Amino acid sequence: MMSESITPIFQWLNTHPNMAGLATFIVSAAESIAIIGTIIPGTVTMTAIGTLAGAGVIPLWSTIVWAIVGAAVGDNLSYWAGRHFKNRLTEVWPFRSHPQILGSGEKFFHKYGILSVLIGRFIGPVRAIVPLVAGMLGMKPARYIPVSIIASIAWAPAYMLPGILLGQAALEFPPDIAVHVVIMLLLVGMFIIICLWSIHKLFVLIHDHINRFLNAVWERLRLSRYFNIVTTALKHHNPAKTHGQLALAFYLILTFLAFLYLALYVLLHNSQDIVVNKVFFYFFRSLRSPATDNVMLFITELGDKQVLIPVIVILFGWLAYTKRWYTAAHALALLVLTGASVLVFKHLAHSARPWGILNSPESYSFPSGHTTLSTTFYVSLGLLLIHSGRFKHKRILYFLVGLLIAAISFSRIYLGAHWFTDVLGGWLLSASIVMLICLSYNRYHEKNVHAKQLILVFLASLLIIAGGQYYIKHDALKHNYTQLDWSMTTITLDNWWKQKGDNLPLFRIGRVGLPAEVFNLQWVGDIDEIKTLLLQQGWENAPERDWISVMHRLSDVSSAEHLPVVSPLYLDKKPVLVLVKHINGDKKIVVLRLWKANTAIEGMKEALWVGSVGSVARTYSWLFNYKNNNITLDPALLFTNLPEQYDIKQINVNVEIKRKHRWVQQTMVLIKPKNIGAAK
Repeated sequence: MMSESITPIFQWLNTHPNMAGLATFIVSAAESIAIIGTIIPGTVTMTAIGTLAGAGVIPLWSTIVWAIVGAAVGDNLSYWAGRHFKNRLTEVWPFRSHPQILGSGEKFFHKYGILSVLIGRFIGPVRAIVPLVAGMLGMKPARYIPVSIIASIAWAPAYMLPGILLGQAALEFPPDIAVHVVIMLLLVGMFIIICLWSIHKLFVLIHDHINRFLNAVWERLRLSRYFNIVTTALKHHNPAKTHGQLALAFYLILTFLAFLYLALYVLLHNSQDIVVNKVFFYFFRSLRSPATDNVMLFITELGDKQVLIPVIVILFGWLAYTKRWYTAAHALALLVLTGASVLVFKHLAHSARPWGILNSPESYSFPSGHTTLSTTFYVSLGLLLIHSGRFKHKRILYFLVGLLIAAISFSRIYLGAHWFTDVLGGWLLSASIVMLICLSYNRYHEKNVHAKQLILVFLASLLIIAGGQYYIKHDALKHNYTQLDWSMTTITLDNWWKQKGDNLPLFRIGRVGLPAEVFNLQWVGDIDEIKTLLLQQGWENAPERDWISVMHRLSDVSSAEHLPVVSPLYLDKKPVLVLVKHINGDKKIVVLRLWKANTAIEGMKEALWVGSVGSVARTYSWLFNYKNNNITLDPALLFTNLPEQYDIKQINVNVEIKRKHRWVQQTMVLIKPKNIGAAK
């Protein structure tokens, strides 16, 4: 009904685009004003305006600016109304008749504080009420206005984006395809949200059941004549929280047993043979680039022992200076226990590090010392801040700590210094150490640390030490973590031409280290000469990728007419040559890709190029089937006229696909220049 009532507004905008800025400002401001904003459907209106902007009916960037200004003005009108009327708002309509409207806003504001201004901007039921409540409860303008502006800048483009995409798609796609694109994007987003929500609810359910069980066990132990010593050993300085110590001890035992199992598994199986390690190793090798390397080198420094040990020592000194001796002693115990346990388990597991970087660290690989020390330190710091009682937004702190730990941990895999099992082992060992120290720390009460001073000391020491280390060691780090190319193998020309021997490059290794495609073309020669010849034979350079082709691939609409969004890799490398051809006027393209093989022909300066010629698969087809090349390649597909300067041979080869435990028969075309060996 509401959408029907506002339809004439957008029909009017369609015929009066010069008034779009003013109309957008009014709609955006009204949608942000208390009471009025609860009537106007922000999602519908802003999406509709975005659709007109995306379709070019009204100007795009000026419309976004007007929407931002309107949102900020509407918010501030509500805020200043709240500051002016204060508690008198409860006596006026509609709050007098519906007190729950203000009540919901107050509850949301008290829960999130100043962040409610930012978060509430994206939540329809409280969007127009939070500014009013913020003013009514006396939030200072100096705190409110900057956050309100930031929220408006983020909200307007975000709410207009679906409409902008739909409007632009409408220019290029038929209406049914444009709707298909939007529906596909919405379904993917909904699926991700439902998965995350389900995981969270499942964790909460399991956690609640375990807690109830342990609480019952605690009561039995406490009343037991013989086992009450357990409750004495696990006492908490606050009697109301004593039973929680048993839950902590339970998770400690569970986590440490998981770590021991992983350590034994790594000991019995070589780390490089574990499938998950291969997958992460290949995947992160495929992501490396000079720009990303610099970022990851700095991130990995935030977990380096040469950075964190001095920071811990400084924090220990600050804790001692402020007379928090009990906390200082546990900080020192964390450092000693972490260092000793990493050293012991590294020698017990005796795991070799990954190959692939210029100068790999000399110590053993499992568990990752970087991961263990950084996880222990940052988690403990977060718990200490929460224990201070001054940090209200625990979830935000948990998120920031988790994000930092994940970044440091995966930087070790990205840089090629550790396997995934090393990182996982570091997480488990660190969790065990932290829980053990928490059990001890909770036994006695000590006055809370000053949260702001702790954060200041931590940030100052970390940034100075990490920044200094990164500046001093940057060149050495960049040199040591230089990624090595795959080692070259050799084969004789005769064995290659007959496809005999062990060093034949028969299939493409993809981003996760598994066979992704069987090659059907091998060519010896100069790549520039090969490209020139193919262009003369009807092949074309691959079209530049634009947003239209990306939308086709993502939505699976006519996706086989466009190249994939992500380029296929062979041993971490993109193809050196990509050409396309249309067969018999068909819209679907045939694509040719060539990579330089890591196999060389003995005694020849010409390189061996391997690749595939085939049609472009649909976007989702790889989810269901593994296939060899879907085109039977023959010289007639490659050449309109067979080149005289090359020997060309078409053969059938059997390729073992170990992932599928089967053999695949593949038709392959071999090409080499004449006069470099007998064509047998």
